[in-house]
Amino acid sequence: MIKVGILGTGFGRQHAALFKKLEGFEVVAIYGRDEAKLQEINESLNIHTTTDMYEIIHNKEIDLVDICLPTSLHAQWAMEALKNHKHVFCETPLSYSFAEAEEVLKLSKEVQRHVFVDLFYKFSTPHHLTINKIKNLECGQVRSFHSYNKTAPNWGNLGLPKNVTDFHTHNFDFLMEILGMPEQVASNGIDFGDESIVITTLNYPNQFAVVESYSNLPKGSPFYVGFEVNCERGSIKFDAEYGMDSKEEFVLYHSDGTKEVLTPQMQDDYEQVILHLKDCLEQGKKSEHLDMEAAMDVMKIRDAVLKSLEAKKPILLG
Repeated sequence: MIKVGILGTGFGRQHAALFKKLEGFEVVAIYGRDEAKLQEINESLNIHTTTDMYEIIHNKEIDLVDICLPTSLHAQWAMEALKNHKHVFCETPLSYSFAEAEEVLKLSKEVQRHVFVDLFYKFSTPHHLTINKIKNLECGQVRSFHSYNKTAPNWGNLGLPKNVTDFHTHNFDFLMEILGMPEQVASNGIDFGDESIVITTLNYPNQFAVVESYSNLPKGSPFYVGFEVNCERGSIKFDAEYGMDSKEEFVLYHSDGTKEVLTPQMQDDYEQVILHLKDCLEQGKKSEHLDMEAAMDVMKIRDAVLKSLEAKKPILLG
């Protein structure tokens, strides 16, 4: 039985419900500051609640600390958990600071505890299947990549920096699985305060990628997400619209002009993440999907994008 302590009642409440649903976990306690939220969690999920983070950090029974705090607090409390010999599962991004992430990584190696970062796109069914098809060269070599997110301002502040950090990050992780680290990024954006548009091009030798994120759609608009990977012998395309009338289209266009509609059994991304987490902890192994060093590579791209936006010019990586 993996015993879990959760810091935060935003995403933390969703995580708590998933841990309760799946076998092999026991949520020992969840931390929060909002007494009303804590009472609701205690009553509906029958989980002990606390307003003292150290009650979780110092609890010797807890194996895993799940961090769902504001990003500015992630590194600090990841290190506190590691110092108390606990594994860490952290919402993205791990940190706004690459130097902080390096400190967390160094400590995790010293205390021999894992830090898992919630790079959940790899567990999204369309993304997962696309990665496998690309790695198996079913369509030949990749020539170009395009992905997008579009949303109304339903998520709080999503000005340029937060848009890049919250939305671009997962697309970069998906891109890294397919094309690896780019040589150069160039990003353009418009900041409307709590809303923004940001479009990033990423250059590779003889390959090209574009990532778009919009947080300025009219209120009531669906949440749109999608991607297209063009290859030598076809292209893989996924478009989804989530809202009042949700719909998904996942297709493979072959070079002979035929269209194949892909209809896999869609699985819950977050549930798959938690099951993978369980397997890693039970087997005592490092994650190949939620790896902290992979998350740090994504942070390198993120930081280059932010520099490009500030300098209004392309930024080299390397």
